[in-house]
Amino acid sequence: MNSYELSPQPAKTTKPYNASGLDKQVLLRNAFWFMTFRWIVVAVFVTVGLLGRFLAGLLLSKGLAIPYWGLWILAGVLSATNLIFFFFARSLKSESSVSLIKTNLWLQIVSDLIVVTFLVHMIGSTYTFIPFTYLFHITLSCIFFPKRESLLVTVIAGLFYCTSVVVEITGIWAAPGILVAGIGIFDDAPTLRIVFALSAVFVWFVEWYLVSSLSEAVRIRDQRLSIANEQLIEADEEKTRQVLLTTHDLKAPFAGIESNIQVMKHQHWDMLNQEVKSIIERIDQRAQTLRERIRDILILGDLRSRGVKEFALELVDLKKCVDGVVAELSERAQSRGVRVKLSVPDIKVQSNAEQLAILCSNLVSNAIYYSYEGGEVTVASEADNGTVCLSVSDQGIGIKEEALPHIFEEYYRTKEAARFNRNSTGLGLSIVREIAQNLNLRVRVESEVGEGTTFRIYIPLHRER
Repeated sequence: MNSYELSPQPAKTTKPYNASGLDKQVLLRNAFWFMTFRWIVVAVFVTVGLLGRFLAGLLLSKGLAIPYWGLWILAGVLSATNLIFFFFARSLKSESSVSLIKTNLWLQIVSDLIVVTFLVHMIGSTYTFIPFTYLFHITLSCIFFPKRESLLVTVIAGLFYCTSVVVEITGIWAAPGILVAGIGIFDDAPTLRIVFALSAVFVWFVEWYLVSSLSEAVRIRDQRLSIANEQLIEADEEKTRQVLLTTHDLKAPFAGIESNIQVMKHQHWDMLNQEVKSIIERIDQRAQTLRERIRDILILGDLRSRGVKEFALELVDLKKCVDGVVAELSERAQSRGVRVKLSVPDIKVQSNAEQLAILCSNLVSNAIYYSYEGGEVTVASEADNGTVCLSVSDQGIGIKEEALPHIFEEYYRTKEAARFNRNSTGLGLSIVREIAQNLNLRVRVESEVGEGTTFRIYIPLHRER
């Protein structure tokens, strides 16, 4: 048997994108990510410090001297500042201002640059490649902040690094370094050390220019796409409003047509010849089809315009809801010779009575429409693990496997369904999908061509407190 599942999807919202930087939610998320990464750095400092402490002899034989006390002190400083940043960030919410969230990020970056400067000083500011650890914060600032602010981060990093090199060269603060031998050439050549330092800073500025330019281009493109998306949504909403207004205006004319047809059938039917009767029957059938389409369009438009929040969850008697739906559709079932079998016990669910009734009505109506004459439709429910599974099964024409992913699309009908039921509006299952998303329900459909279809709706069970 073929199957397809329609999973609940969160409502989509569009957020204006700030071309000068990331939006608040992303900035706040990255602030926490920064803190998580900092704990990893703390763990690395502690581990390397332990290796330097307990493997000192081995490392010295290799020409390395790990300043483990300095690493442990930096690990302690990072841990303390990280806790401060964490409690600061926890007080921030998505409603907080961008400036407040940026303040948190700026404090993290500046404090990290200070720690990196001490690390570079201990390891060797011009003897090793450790100065390029500044690039980590420079690159991230290009992503987080607009070009001018990321340039400021790059300048601060350059000043911190150059200051460290100057105090080492002038002898104000001698650098321990990790290289035991092989650095004499630098000790007697301060100019060479300055050249190395300025070369590193030059590379940083090249890196800043490339990354900030790319980030700015991406942000501008995202902003344009966001604006275009907003315009498309507004245009679609306007189109929907116009369609709903036009559709609503059509209700009265079709009601007049149907009422006049009923007058002719009840008062003047015997006076008409067979040819006129056939024409009137066709008009009546078309009018009924259009009336149902108008109804479905208005229901679908109402569901979308009102949104998810306007349909509050409540305690719903599932049996009463289903009984009411089946009673309304009993005449339609009798006209097709279809038996509707109910097996829904007294059970309470957490849902919305209005939307759940519309959903059930569309599923049962479809089951009746696409059943063979004399067939049977079964509506049943069973509770399991906090969820009620409501199933609607028919013994009708079934649905092909390749068509299952498309049956919830608006106006989609298979060729077989169109031939079997010419009065279908093609909107019934679109309404089911809209309601399922509003109520956060899972819908599963199983079908076999020629044997029938079963729809299963999983509804949260009401729990007594």
